[in-house]
Amino acid sequence: MISQSKFTQMKKFILISCSFIFSYQISDAQLQPVNKNPNILVSGKTSKGGEKNYKKEFVQQTSGSGNTISGNTYSWRFYNTGNTGIQGDYAEAVRIDHDGDPYIAAYTPGWEEGGFAKFIQADNRWINYSNVDYPVIGNINDVGASRISDIEEDTNGILWMATWRGILKFNPAAGGSSLEFFGAKNSIHPGGRTMDLAIAPDGSVWAAVLSVVWGNGGLVNYNPATNLWRYWHYGSTENNWPSLIGFCENVSVQKKNTGGYVVWVDGAEWNTMITFDSDSQLFTLLPQNQVPGEVVALPGTVCIDDANNLWAFRYTDSGNIYSLDYRTPTGNWITPPQPLSNSENNINAFKAYGSGKAILVDGNSNVWNFSGTSWQNYGVWREGGFSYGVDIDNDGNVWATGIGGAAKRNAQTGIWQRYRITNTSQMTYWVEDITIDNDGNVWMAGNAGTGVGGFQKFDGTRWTGHNEFTYGLGYPFPFPTDNAEVLYFRPSNGNIIVNPMFNYLHSWNGSSYTSLNYPNDRSQGVAEDSQNRLWSLGEYYDLKYYSDNIWTSVPFMGWGSNIKKDPSRPGTVWACSGYQVLRTDGIYNFSKVVNDFTELDPQSDVLTTVIPAADGFAWVGTNQGLAKLNSNNGTYEFYSPSNSQIPGENISPLAISPDGRLWFANFGSSSTSVYGLCWFDGTNFGIIPQQQIGGLPHAQIYDIEVKNIQNGYELWISCASTGVAVLTVNGSPSGIINPETQINFITLEQNYPNPFNPVTIIRFTVNKESFTELKVFDITGREVASLLSENLKAGVYEKIFNASSLPGGTYFYTLRSSGFSESKKMILLK
Repeated sequence: MISQSKFTQMKKFILISCSFIFSYQISDAQLQPVNKNPNILVSGKTSKGGEKNYKKEFVQQTSGSGNTISGNTYSWRFYNTGNTGIQGDYAEAVRIDHDGDPYIAAYTPGWEEGGFAKFIQADNRWINYSNVDYPVIGNINDVGASRISDIEEDTNGILWMATWRGILKFNPAAGGSSLEFFGAKNSIHPGGRTMDLAIAPDGSVWAAVLSVVWGNGGLVNYNPATNLWRYWHYGSTENNWPSLIGFCENVSVQKKNTGGYVVWVDGAEWNTMITFDSDSQLFTLLPQNQVPGEVVALPGTVCIDDANNLWAFRYTDSGNIYSLDYRTPTGNWITPPQPLSNSENNINAFKAYGSGKAILVDGNSNVWNFSGTSWQNYGVWREGGFSYGVDIDNDGNVWATGIGGAAKRNAQTGIWQRYRITNTSQMTYWVEDITIDNDGNVWMAGNAGTGVGGFQKFDGTRWTGHNEFTYGLGYPFPFPTDNAEVLYFRPSNGNIIVNPMFNYLHSWNGSSYTSLNYPNDRSQGVAEDSQNRLWSLGEYYDLKYYSDNIWTSVPFMGWGSNIKKDPSRPGTVWACSGYQVLRTDGIYNFSKVVNDFTELDPQSDVLTTVIPAADGFAWVGTNQGLAKLNSNNGTYEFYSPSNSQIPGENISPLAISPDGRLWFANFGSSSTSVYGLCWFDGTNFGIIPQQQIGGLPHAQIYDIEVKNIQNGYELWISCASTGVAVLTVNGSPSGIINPETQINFITLEQNYPNPFNPVTIIRFTVNKESFTELKVFDITGREVASLLSENLKAGVYEKIFNASSLPGGTYFYTLRSSGFSESKKMILLK
């Protein structure tokens, strides 16, 4: 039973949520132009006569091998708050499976993304089913589409879920392909908020439905065996339904000893109880005359215990208005000892279990357990109100859910462990920066809300949080800010460089932070050159490199945009501002400014970003097109809508993939009605348009990082307000190699053995004759050994590293050759 006070809170919450999603959609629509045909992939090349020969290929809306980019197949994956970990900070329902692992239903209001997830505790792994990945659950434009209030299981192991817009069916044995949704468009369900479900002995599903702005309420019954639907609502008189009852709040089914069953319905209107007898097929409106013994309400979503007792509130003539009693299958009522929170208004979540046992959460999030003889206080699962679900497993471990995620109470220790988006999930929709380490872990900057910032590591299965709310399942973020603006994996020592907004640059070594004594409180980006110097691009007229603990300034003009390592020239980086693009090693400088591009007006036009290519070339974006710049002779080629098929004029280069393709964004262009993720292979331009479901979620892209995989590569794409999209391209890479993610001149293998004590072997390949260095660093970045520093011919080499003089711990070994470098981690055990 949702209490009257909770019901009032819920109504306010619905109004707030509706207002929030509506305002968000309006502002987001202003950012996204109408895409009249979001399924067209456009590519082509300019003919000698300057005419455009367009080639159109149709792209499927859902991911799969049918999608192609110039013959290569591609598919999409998505990572955001609504489909990772606990799937949102609003967790309404919990059900513990027969194996002791919980299903938790959660969502993110405003984005309306979420669903349910099973937490495999032994593996610390979440299996997610969300409307991000399974649109059948509900459209993200519909408030309540992903919100689940109750989860019940029938005798066939099928899960039935009460959603805010209908009923969801799921077969755990079959997985996501089994999902079915029943709502107003495909059933007799009125489309209102399904508050509670109950499964009858005949296998039929009973649903209590609340009236909301998008759908009506009432009582719904569905029999899967016969596919028969029945619905009672305001004005109905069928089966003796009380016609003035328009919506329902809770429902429970109690088996009769003589066969058949009784459905108990809490009518949501204050003190309205109805029963339905399966034998007579008639409803009865129970009297409400404030006579002791009258049933007035159900206390929660699970009011039948394992012994088939029905728990309910009844009037009493004692000091309390209500008594929390249970009715045996024979019809006898038993009044057990009463909880301190025996007021209907003060029970937020309730679960009956065992034989005459129950567990509840009060309005202050205290959890109380009734053992059959007495009530024990299990403590507060988290501070505050708005608790929605509770369950207990066979070992006595308790799970509670509400606003702020979920928590588990260990029956042996009595300790509550919290689970939230901050320590289980991708915690933000606004990822400002991404970096990928040598082990393939993806690190993402994050902001989970006001005052909750940090970053996270994703190893492909689990999320590790770095913020102040990890509850012992992550690492700290000890900075007074709610944003991490810059994130960069430093190859030479394996550290993560982070710029907490307005809190300078710091290095994270896996256990602690070290200030880099950067003089500016903000950075626009960092990069490490092939000589292990760390460069930082400041906000305005500021470019510096860090060597021997000293920052040295290099002249630079304009507001900083981005900075990247040069793949060919030793010790060199490329930096870009709105006014200047600069290739420099601190002494050597090659520069172009807006005035140097004849296609640009220095009074109004700007540069956007730079992406270096091999051999001194770089791609420079502008608000009028794309320039391929040759720093060897100062020339450039310029691509604009007037002389090529480039899809738009406001171009921001973002990455070069292993197949030589340049990837860029065209967000903000005016010459095309299609925004998207764009590419250029040197001959043809192409675009993958943004589309709300199954493709690029947003064309405003902050960052793209490339990750190599077998037979292809992945693009990790940070999209404004939609989290991270991953485009997987399968094919045979050829052409230009992305210097940030794949090194074609050297190959460094993992040392063997690893861990080791004290000797290990490091094997590597040099693919062309060049000067080569192999060095070892400790976890602070201090060089501890130089194993090689000489000119090598192409070939395969091995070096023995003897660490007998070093203390045990984590070390990094770095191989450098032909301006490229690669690092790996090794562990010395002593």
